[in-house]
Amino acid sequence: MEKNKLKDHCGTFPLVRKGFLIMRLFLFLMILGVLQSTASVSQTKRFSLNEKDISVKEVLNLIEKQSGYRFFYEDEKLNVDEKLSINIDNSTIEEVLVRLFKQTNIEYKVLENNFVVLKSKNSGDHFNAPQQSKTVSGKVTDSAGAPLPGVSVVIKGTTQGIITDFDGKYSLNNVPTDATLVFSFVGMKTVESAVSGKSVINITLAEETIGIEEVVAVGYGTQKKINLSGSVDVVSGEKLENRPAVSTSLLLQGAAPNVMVSLNSYGGEPGAEQNLSIRGVGSISGNDSPLTLVDGVEMENINNLDPSTIESVSILKDASASAIYGSRAAFGVILITTKRGKSGQPLNVQYTNNISFAIPIYVPSMEDSYTYAIAFNQSRANAGLSPTFPDAQVERILGYQNGTYESEYDPANPPYSNFRGRWDGNANNNWTKLYWKDYSVNQKHNINISGGDKKMNYYFSAGYFDQPGLNSWNEDSYKRYNVLANISSQVNEWFRFDFDTKFMNSQKDYPYGRSENGRQFIFSEMLDFFPTGPMYNLDGSLNNPLMVVVQEGGRSVYDDSNLLIKLGGEIEPIKGWKTYISYNYGYNTEENLRNPKPIMMTAANGKVSNVGQPLSGAIRSLSQEKYQLFTAYTSFEKTIGKHYFKALVGYEQDNNHYEYLYGKKTELITEDIVAISAAIGESTLTDSETHWATQGIFGRLNYNYEEKYLFEFSARYDGSSRFADGSRWGFFPSVSAAYNIAKENFWAEIKPYVNTLKLRGSYGSLGNQNVDNYLYLATIDVQERYTPGDSWNRGYLINGEIPLYASQPSIISNNLTWETVTTLNVGLDAEFLKNRLSLSAEWYNRVTSDMIGPAETLPSILGASSPKTNNAKLSTKGYELSIGWKDRISSNLSYNARVTLGDYKTTILEYMNVNGVISTWYEGKVVGDIWGLTTDGIIQEFGEEMPDQSYYYAKWSPGDIKYKDISGPDGVPDGKITPGTNTLDDHGDLSVIANSSTRYNFGISAGLNWKNFDVSMFWQGVGKSEMAVQRDAEQYFGLMQTANNSCIFEGGLMLDYWRPADETNILGPNTDAFFPKPYGSAERNKNLQIQSRYVLDAAYIRLKNLQIGYTIPQHILDRIFVKKARVYVSGENLLTFSKLPDLFEPETTVASNSRGNGLMGEIYPITKMLSFGVSVTF
Repeated sequence: MEKNKLKDHCGTFPLVRKGFLIMRLFLFLMILGVLQSTASVSQTKRFSLNEKDISVKEVLNLIEKQSGYRFFYEDEKLNVDEKLSINIDNSTIEEVLVRLFKQTNIEYKVLENNFVVLKSKNSGDHFNAPQQSKTVSGKVTDSAGAPLPGVSVVIKGTTQGIITDFDGKYSLNNVPTDATLVFSFVGMKTVESAVSGKSVINITLAEETIGIEEVVAVGYGTQKKINLSGSVDVVSGEKLENRPAVSTSLLLQGAAPNVMVSLNSYGGEPGAEQNLSIRGVGSISGNDSPLTLVDGVEMENINNLDPSTIESVSILKDASASAIYGSRAAFGVILITTKRGKSGQPLNVQYTNNISFAIPIYVPSMEDSYTYAIAFNQSRANAGLSPTFPDAQVERILGYQNGTYESEYDPANPPYSNFRGRWDGNANNNWTKLYWKDYSVNQKHNINISGGDKKMNYYFSAGYFDQPGLNSWNEDSYKRYNVLANISSQVNEWFRFDFDTKFMNSQKDYPYGRSENGRQFIFSEMLDFFPTGPMYNLDGSLNNPLMVVVQEGGRSVYDDSNLLIKLGGEIEPIKGWKTYISYNYGYNTEENLRNPKPIMMTAANGKVSNVGQPLSGAIRSLSQEKYQLFTAYTSFEKTIGKHYFKALVGYEQDNNHYEYLYGKKTELITEDIVAISAAIGESTLTDSETHWATQGIFGRLNYNYEEKYLFEFSARYDGSSRFADGSRWGFFPSVSAAYNIAKENFWAEIKPYVNTLKLRGSYGSLGNQNVDNYLYLATIDVQERYTPGDSWNRGYLINGEIPLYASQPSIISNNLTWETVTTLNVGLDAEFLKNRLSLSAEWYNRVTSDMIGPAETLPSILGASSPKTNNAKLSTKGYELSIGWKDRISSNLSYNARVTLGDYKTTILEYMNVNGVISTWYEGKVVGDIWGLTTDGIIQEFGEEMPDQSYYYAKWSPGDIKYKDISGPDGVPDGKITPGTNTLDDHGDLSVIANSSTRYNFGISAGLNWKNFDVSMFWQGVGKSEMAVQRDAEQYFGLMQTANNSCIFEGGLMLDYWRPADETNILGPNTDAFFPKPYGSAERNKNLQIQSRYVLDAAYIRLKNLQIGYTIPQHILDRIFVKKARVYVSGENLLTFSKLPDLFEPETTVASNSRGNGLMGEIYPITKMLSFGVSVTF
């Protein structure tokens, strides 16, 4: 038949088994989503037709062409060729169809998605009689009787609706008599009302409980958010689970003000960890990381957790919120609560996946070999040295680029060693681009099962994450497996039993390289291969030794497993009195197997040499950590009239035992078996063992009057094994109070505009035990004094053997005790305009006293270092601001936005620095301050007036840096450039030229929901940060930095170095240069002092996430036995705006390694990600 589509589209859907392929469902749902999104547009379409003697079929075709409507019928049962006339103007589809079929024997029914089914009136199979409908009107007010404009009024199960006018009134047509109306408004509780034949329905909306009755996790329990008097930020799990970020830590970046997530020297390596801090610098020891707890149990690396299992994250910032956790929570707590089943919840099976393409944000591209050779020779000439690339070689280099010279080196004079190719070759290889892939494909899968009844609830989850690396010469990867089970059993009315377990296993695998430093060393070494270096010998074998090492060398394999088990029980013998007891056990292991191996390689001249390790071998290490935690606490809460009381008291003790074993043996019998037992050479064996324990009693008292006046007192009495007897125990109290002014009676007239206004403040102290173990014990270091693998530096021999050396122990102090962290915090929380606008502001001063620092210097004749003492002190002052807005424009459109801002400044108040040396801590130092010289330009002519700079080098000439004379021994300029004695009293021409602290950390998020579509974005950045580039930053200074360096990149500043006005090479003159002239010798260092000219603005803003999602309509899902389904596309790190050169990755300027300070190429590249995902619940 010509148009027999009825059975195809309107017949019974086949049963779909729950094991169907997800990708097919993904495509199917997306198609239906597009159809759904066009439905509302077609429903508002109007038609004008003026046709005579036209068939029904032709009219239907005209309507289909003008709209999204599609007609379905069996043409052998309908006379669609019947001729008729129709004249309509600006009519709806309903009006058109009524007029059209009134002249025929055809009846119709409009289905979802603009499908119209046609049947014969004589078929006997009539459509159901149309429902009776009517107009419903009314008024919507708040609890005070004030009208509410903008309230959404929608017929439940449809998109048909309207919003109330300025007076809160509405009138909705064509409402079925048995329909239900849904009234919703931002900040108010949603109300459903059955029509039941009524023509007038007036509704009163109450304030939404979210934000008022919302319960958040705090130490050893929960509290209503409105009753918090301490500083707590909350991040919902929904904001985390669908992002394609590779770690949980990165998901917290920018989610709350002054929660810093910084990338370290591992950069974007697969499986890399990040550093977490709350509210800036806390201690000069560097041990100022927050305590991270998952379901009450410490987890040092939260990246092992599957983000899709997170229910919420509470960030406890001040002493009042953290004090109850004691000594390990001195610098805040991150409380992660994982998902659990809920009583009365039917069985849910949810599958989520995410496939993402990871693309390096930036990989530098080398300049061509000819340009490189010219610049390199010029740096040699400036140093008075002969050229590295003779004229004949330069001609070959140019010929190879032009295609007139075929070989990558001179066959008549081939490189005589594997590493000589970089000097002797004439190739044009872009090594940085060759080393990295264009992209890799990550995948994440998770399935969870949840449910519950009155007796038990459960949540089971299993996840898999695969993150291949970007190494194009060999594979590197990270894989993670997660299993989680949370089970609660309500044994009877007064006893609940909990069993939680989490197992995580991760695996890293990457090339061993030429040293035990792993991937970092390989990346740095890559920069030493000039573009002139050949890739292949004439016989087709590889010429680049780094490629051979990566491709044929050994592997480094890490296997990390974590097991957490929690057994707990809650007893509630009478209402309000609860006692909870739990035992937690953690077991972590990390195994590492590395395989150094010699790699024989043939050079271009036929010489065979080893470019790998001197000897084959097996290196194996094993660490295991056992952690036990026992917690017992009891609480009682009672409301007496308008007074609310809650008291909690508890006991906790934990212990940690860590063991490490390292073994190495050379000369493997066979490379097929990498094991210490399969080696016959020299062996090395070492181990270490540490342990610590804490014990504490804690308590908390809460009181509020009508949720208006709020008071909280908490305290903990803690003991730690890290300190000597007599100094192990400390008492750490805190107090907080809040005043919710909006609860006052006099606030009634203001409340419609200012719905909540709460002032709060807290003060308290915490002990910090995050110091090294055994500082109170005198330890003797016993070791063989030789360099492993270096046969020329093996120390002294006695009777042919290497003796053990024992060093003089340091003098110890029995009085070492806790660092004390005291925090004053004041804050304000407010909500305006029916809770649509929210504001939270904080100011704090955190003082860390009794930090462990050096004692007074003792005479060197003593033969031992001075004992450490509690004598240092610092202060961190800062503020935080969060502003949010949420609103609904219509029944189908809502949006939200949030801005967070945090800033802090840390100052050293006390430190034992008698001489005031500026290269270390001193009183008054602002953390992050960088001392350096002030640049006064570049010398342009001989004899130019300038200060005496002979302290740094005897000879200065045009093209060199000229420094500014700002001070001398008497505090006034003296015509000389010197650092003085590098002290506060005499710092010569040094001054503070920059500060590297990250200031004004901010996050911007926004979201929009339209019908079933949702769009969200998140920006994160730093408003102020400075970086004084160090002299070893070879990617920045290029030829300025070292004579054996390949860092001249396209688009960089490397070629913007000083050249005289009469320069005749291809680069030409450049007297107005950014860099001084390069030297192919150590003379370069005179121009590379830390100086103001090379202070960079490291502020940035980055689009961390952009996501577009679509939730499939429920009436469609019901047909395929799916409860909920959402599909989405997402991007991570899509845009970056920064004043830094492209060579710098702004999130890694704090990173460091042996060759630089956070420059791309010397660490693993950061990636942007484009991903596709689906979430389906059965």
